[in-house]
Amino acid sequence: MNPNRPDTLPLSGAILAGGRARRFGGRDKTELRVGPNRLRDRLLHLLGGFCREVMISSNSLNDCPGARIVRDRKPGQGPLGAIASCLEAARHPWLLVVAGDMPFISAPALVHLWRKRQGADVVIPRSPDGLQPLAALYHRRCLAAITCQLARGDYKIKDFFPAVRVRTITCTNHPKLYPENSFLNINSPDDLKKADLLRGLTPDPVSNPRQTPPETKLIV
Repeated sequence: MNPNRPDTLPLSGAILAGGRARRFGGRDKTELRVGPNRLRDRLLHLLGGFCREVMISSNSLNDCPGARIVRDRKPGQGPLGAIASCLEAARHPWLLVVAGDMPFISAPALVHLWRKRQGADVVIPRSPDGLQPLAALYHRRCLAAITCQLARGDYKIKDFFPAVRVRTITCTNHPKLYPENSFLNINSPDDLKKADLLRGLTPDPVSNPRQTPPETKLIV
């Protein structure tokens, strides 16, 4: 990761690794493989292609080449607490959050959120399943509202949205950017089997993870 690369965006990307998954014997879900690659490695390559900084939110990892590890400032506050910790640690005002167990999210889908950021504090996709707060863009301006909410013991991400400016991206209006299963996450062994099956039917958007996707270049 080179923070001075001209072909990257002035954007911090954060992979939320989450805690140990009980349905997977207490394993870190980012260690799971869909096809030949670990979920973590795929997302590191994905975000590293267009984000000027890449972080991984984890309380268990001690080393992660290609990313800066960010610990929860106060463990037990769930994904919202992890977002707050990453907003505080980020070197750039905008933070792109991606769940660590999403095998099919693509760079163009995420860069589209960046393109729609003007006049907003949160840019979030709305799929047929609802809002997708773990594949969304957050500005540092959100931190005050998030901090107040966490202090009340409220850990639901969407509950701070009324205090900030939220722009929703309707995924069905952009079917090429957000095809079905874009936001599939791995919550169970059955989900992992489904993802393996789908990967055999659908080309991976990160076919060459070391190459920046052409759709992400020269976007400022």
